[in-house]
Parts: sequence; C-alpha cells; structure tokens
Amino acid sequence: MDSSTRIFIDNLAEAVIDAYGITIPIDNIEAVVKKIGGEIVEKADLDDLYDGTIRKVDQNSFSIVISPFQSEGRKAFTVAHELGHLFLHMGFRINDDKWNNQMKGFYRNNDAETNYQANEFAKAFLMPEEEYGEILNRYTKGNRVNIKEVANHFHVAINIAASRGQLLGYF
Repeated sequence: MDSSTRIFIDNLAEAVIDAYGITIPIDNIEAVVKKIGGEIVEKADLDDLYDGTIRKVDQNSFSIVISPFQSEGRKAFTVAHELGHLFLHMGFRINDDKWNNQMKGFYRNNDAETNYQANEFAKAFLMPEEEYGEILNRYTKGNRVNIKEVANHFHVAINIAASRGQLLGYF
C-alpha cells in the first residue's frame, strides 16, 4: 500500500472518530457500532474462513457478525476491521452511490488489498496516531517499550499494538 493510501485511511479513521464523538481508547466497541448505526451479532457457526463479516441492513444501518471464539481484543479489532470495509469499500455515509449499490453484504472475493486496507483502518481507528504516541511515551523507559501495556490501554492484542507502532515508524 502506498503512503498516500495509508494517509487517506488514517485521516478517514480520524474523521469517523470526530464525526461520532468516539472516545479513545474505545472501551465498548458495541456502543460505538450502535452510535454509528449498526449492531454486532455473535454467531458460533460463522464460516471458519472469517472472524467477522458485515452486511447492509437498510439505507441507514448495518450488521457486523463476528465469531464468539475470539479474545476481547481480537473481537474489537475484528469489528474495527469490518468498520473499515463499511466506510472504505461500502461507502457508508461517505459515498451514496457506492452505498446505494450495496446489496446485502460486502463480498471480499479473497481480495488481499481490501483486507489490508481494512486492517489499516482498524489500527488507525482503535489507536489514532496522536494518542498512540502519547501512550507509547508513557510506557517507554529508556529504550524499552512495554508494548503489553500499550496494547492493554487500547484494548487490543499485543501484535496489533506492535504493528501500529511499526506503521507509524516507532519501531
């Protein structure tokens, strides 16, 4: 992914956070989804290939279906990933033509690029750049970072917090 796409995705995540008055860190991802106009449904028999999926319910709402067999940090990331598809690829409240042309679901067709973009959105949404830097500084002593504490602060898995730090050039 080129840097202009990454910047666009970071800016979009920030715009969504601002538009909906979302407080970072996100303590209740379900409340955030509800505020945006959606719902989260846990489904035990979700296709083994997916941790989650998203579908359009009607003109103003959507549903995110997730597997219950994930840690809380992973569930938050899965939901944020699906929100990435919602805004980036389905056009919810951003691109009326794209949103109106959505049938019921977003079909990835094993497109690695759209999933990569949704992952980038999820990281930027859960760990915005400015807040990430502040928290990283809080948990850095000398040249040692306690990435576990950074992850705990943002309610994400350690590897997700570390990946965000790499993308932002901290590691």
